[in-house]
Amino acid sequence: MKTCLHYIRNFSQLGYLLLLVPFLFACETVVDIEIPFDKPQVTMNANLQNNLFPAVRLTYSKHILDNEWEFSPIPDAAVNLIHQNERFPLTFNEETGEYTNLQLLLREGNTYTLEAELPGYEIVRATESIPLSVPIKQVVYQGRVQVDSWSSREDVRLLFDDPEGENYYEISADYFGYYSYVDEQGNTVLYENNYPLYLEPKNPTYERDYNTYGKLLIDDRLFEGQEANLELFIESSFSPDAQGGEIRFTLKTVSRNYFQFHTTYGLQWWNEGDPFAQPVQVFSNISNGIGILMAESLSVFKVSPPAQ
Repeated sequence: MKTCLHYIRNFSQLGYLLLLVPFLFACETVVDIEIPFDKPQVTMNANLQNNLFPAVRLTYSKHILDNEWEFSPIPDAAVNLIHQNERFPLTFNEETGEYTNLQLLLREGNTYTLEAELPGYEIVRATESIPLSVPIKQVVYQGRVQVDSWSSREDVRLLFDDPEGENYYEISADYFGYYSYVDEQGNTVLYENNYPLYLEPKNPTYERDYNTYGKLLIDDRLFEGQEANLELFIESSFSPDAQGGEIRFTLKTVSRNYFQFHTTYGLQWWNEGDPFAQPVQVFSNISNGIGILMAESLSVFKVSPPAQ
């Protein structure tokens, strides 16, 4: 008797479930939502470098739901670089995806306006001046500082004269080593190997909250119009197998637009993935579009690496 009641009870429960199935499916409603895709903005990016040809990249901005990694260049725009009311047309290079003019060498101290015309858009425009280069006066080697039993750092001072006015700089260093080997035919083959050196400022004012890949991006507030005397540590080692080598210190004089773009971009990159970080708007100076037009000029100072 208990067995019969057990089966009857289970059958009743199964019947209730079968009755609920149509109601469950009847409650499911498919709603099609049309997400509006606004007209993309024109993105214009260029870094005007002294004594080099212009190189300008144009793309369209992407929707937040666009999961394509690559930004395809815009090949059919009318792009001009204007200096002192003279227009220099830039042509599209399919290999590089950039607009350029191999007859136009950019010069420090000049101001350029970049314009791009595309159907259906207002003229995309930006203006930038290439700052004057500042030579490095001297690099002074002050010895080696032992960090721990395994590593050490080189202690150096870098000196240059800061011109009057508001100036911005990016400082970097690279090691170039020269090597040789004998190939299968018994010939001596010479080759060069280089890599960047990590610069760490002693003055904490020059430190950044984000990674600068060993470069120093600074303004001149602490030495405006005077001699800059920057004390740095070089965190790297030099190969004892090299048959000669040199350290090349590069002092870039950069525009304010360059400084603001790289500062905000660095902060945004550093905060990526942190849900509690304050959002950072990357600096842009393009009218009727987005992107960056910046400028730089540089000087290089070569020194022999310290003995290991």
